Amino acid sequence: MTNPPTPTRAHITFAGMRSGAAETLPFTVGLIVFGVAIGAAANQKGLTFLQAVGQSVFVYAGASQMLTLQIWPQEWTVSALLAAVGVTAAINSRFLLMGATLRPWIAGMDARIVYPSLYFMTDASFAIGARHYAGGGRDYGMAIGSHVPLYLSWVGTTALGYVAGALIARPERYGLDLVLPLVFTTVLVPMMRRASRVAPFVIAALVAIVTSWLAPGWFIVTGALAGALSAALIDEAA
Repeated sequence: MTNPPTPTRAHITFAGMRSGAAETLPFTVGLIVFGVAIGAAANQKGLTFLQAVGQSVFVYAGASQMLTLQIWPQEWTVSALLAAVGVTAAINSRFLLMGATLRPWIAGMDARIVYPSLYFMTDASFAIGARHYAGGGRDYGMAIGSHVPLYLSWVGTTALGYVAGALIARPERYGLDLVLPLVFTTVLVPMMRRASRVAPFVIAALVAIVTSWLAPGWFIVTGALAGALSAALIDEAA
């Protein structure tokens, strides 16, 4: 009886990087639309071009950028700042789980390469890398290669969206003021169709509405927490 082959150790190749970059093509259309929407929304909120592009360069987190722009105040206060930080932290906490999932793959690799690369991890690049690893692949170049086009496209489309928004004097005439609600609606509808219960969505919406009256800027955080908690309690009681 022969022993099973030892799994190949993690490594990085240029071929893997090229393959990873090619794997991002199915995500390109959605990324372009989302990035342009972010740029246009930033323009509507009064951010400068450098601020809008800088947000994509340094934050680089589409969902939290969009939500933060949704609660962006005319004048910043400590409460508004804490709300923005809370929203960003809550949404991006999923990357803790993603990073832990990749740990068996990247353990033992050069930390000078691996840890900086994790800064550029997105849902799309994680999916590409995780699928490669689950299929027995160990070429971390797949993940690194997927980071490059996604990051450059995100920053570029943000800039494009900002410029496009700036060229329109009255964005409400073209419905651009509805960019944020429409983006979130397109995300919400498929989620509700797949969900087994609608009650948590309703509870989250009601809590968010009430919070928007009592403590503007916190409605996203309280709505999300209420929805998650109610879903857990309903499942526990079922």
